Amino acid sequence: MIIIKEAYQMEEMADIIRNSNYEQILAENLRNIRLTYYQKYKSLKKGVNNPYSTENIASLLNISKRHYTRIENPKYTPRNINLEKLLILSKVYNITIDKFFKKINIKELD
Repeated sequence: MIIIKEAYQMEEMADIIRNSNYEQILAENLRNIRLTYYQKYKSLKKGVNNPYSTENIASLLNISKRHYTRIENPKYTPRNINLEKLLILSKVYNITIDKFFKKINIKELD
């Protein structure tokens, strides 16, 4: 069923998104998720190059480590990440993209 929204409803939704702190939530989630995977991998495979290191994730996304570190930093603006890179990270971490933009409980990743 298609739900038609009135123009004023669409404006209200757009304003909510513009006024939200989704960029900060995204940065915090990316960092927390990566660190959770990093620690789990480290505990299982000691002495092995960790694929969840900042360097390796940045390389996977074809960006510099510095740029990726800024993406994960909630205090740094602007933090630019395109949809393709978010799709890659959603596959790597096996989560849906919408979870990047919601406060998540790290224990949900287990």
